Amino acid sequence: MSEKVSKDDVYWKVLNCALELEFKKGHLKWTFSDISRKSKITRSLIYYHFGRSKMDILQAAIDIIGKEFTGVDNPRRQAFWYSEKYEESLLEARQIYEKMPHLCAFYMTHRKQPNQVGQALDVIEKSFRKRLKTIAPTATQSQINTLFAVYFGIAYAPGVGSEEIKIFAQVIKSVLGKVNPRVPTLS
Repeated sequence: MSEKVSKDDVYWKVLNCALELEFKKGHLKWTFSDISRKSKITRSLIYYHFGRSKMDILQAAIDIIGKEFTGVDNPRRQAFWYSEKYEESLLEARQIYEKMPHLCAFYMTHRKQPNQVGQALDVIEKSFRKRLKTIAPTATQSQINTLFAVYFGIAYAPGVGSEEIKIFAQVIKSVLGKVNPRVPTLS
């Protein structure tokens, strides 16, 4: 376990391994030793970054989904949406996906579970939809749900690069322009 990694790398590596184990072994059925073996990071370093609670690690993942992936609790990311910088927002979401490829499996597995994780993810989904509604106040609920689904789909889809994200940003701008007069439509 002498592999030299930065503090940031340790954080992402441990978190991604925990999510992978959460998905493969089941909810909280993994150990810190499992994470240590898989990530090649010592347990003491894992404890230093996340404490000794498995739920603290999962809470860190939930926080990343809310703050970084969707940008719901992140004023800088929200500013991207309000200033129509959809491409920039989505590129940042993709960077999170690249650091944590097991985030999608974690999210999809737990999003409707009747537990603390499922409830937290539900709050994030509702907050994201609410933000979409404030950006496009005349949009129907079906349009909001479609924007939500497409955003998550392109953010999590494998093989998506900057060109696809650019096209998606144009589509969002066009759709929002049709349901919100302050967003210009593409001709």
